[in-house]
Amino acid sequence: MSDRTTSSFFASATLHAVLIAVVLWFTWARNQDDKDAPQIFELVAGEGDNFAATEAPALGVPGGGIKLEIPEPPAPTPSPVVEAAPPEPESSPVVAAASPVEPTPPPPPVKTPPKPAPTDYKPVNMAKMVDRIADKRAANIEKKIKADQKAADARAEKEAALNAKKMTKAEFDRLNKGKASPSQKAPSGGTGSVKRIDAAGIAGGVSGGSTANKTGGAGGKALTRADIELSEAYISMLIQRLKQAHQKPDGLSDLLEATVKFRLTSSGSVTNVTIISSSRNSEYDQSVLAAFRRISLPPPPANLKTSDYTLTFKMREDT
Repeated sequence: MSDRTTSSFFASATLHAVLIAVVLWFTWARNQDDKDAPQIFELVAGEGDNFAATEAPALGVPGGGIKLEIPEPPAPTPSPVVEAAPPEPESSPVVAAASPVEPTPPPPPVKTPPKPAPTDYKPVNMAKMVDRIADKRAANIEKKIKADQKAADARAEKEAALNAKKMTKAEFDRLNKGKASPSQKAPSGGTGSVKRIDAAGIAGGVSGGSTANKTGGAGGKALTRADIELSEAYISMLIQRLKQAHQKPDGLSDLLEATVKFRLTSSGSVTNVTIISSSRNSEYDQSVLAAFRRISLPPPPANLKTSDYTLTFKMREDT
């Protein structure tokens, strides 16, 4: 092998070694970046520390039992008849009793020259005339009295019909004994009086959750979460609680942000909290550090390893 061939071989080997070293370094750096900036996964909704839950718990109680009482419409009850005031009797016109008409004495005869009386002349009987007038007047009075009596009988019959439809309070109470009035509250839990709707779940669940989850949620917003490692779900819960515990000071710029580095141990402890990129506002930096002192975490999963992470807090979080 000539010196030129040997030199080319060593140059090529050195170049390949450098390329492999560069690839390995970039791979290591990328892994470090992925570890320092953990991905935040959406946790399931509901109260609790159940970061392992893949479905949010349903709202209710174990076995059901949340009773929504829906009263059935009450049966119609007869309304008591209000007694109407009896109509005032119509005043009958007072008819004066006919006084006997005394016969008027005939006028004195006028002395005229006597004429021969016709053969068909009949003298007028004044007594009979007076009797006919009196009889006619009496008949009119009797007719009026009968008409008034008939009207009075009709009113009495109408009042009797109304009274027959009326119901005394005692009779009304007797007919409606045992029936609840509309104003009375329906007894809770009674049979036949209310309809029961039982919801199985837990008290810290959410509407639309699964009844299979009897433990609780993780304080997220989703009804289900992706199938990820428990260690990743635990880290997501940690980051979510840090963001929720951060109390942002008022009156500061929306552009402020601070990056924090911390260590999460296998026992679930958060240590070595340090601001590596300040917001240049001491009040905001202190509020970020205070968030770490407010959180509490459940025991971590068994596969959680001690690692260092970085997290950026922003005055206005990205949506």
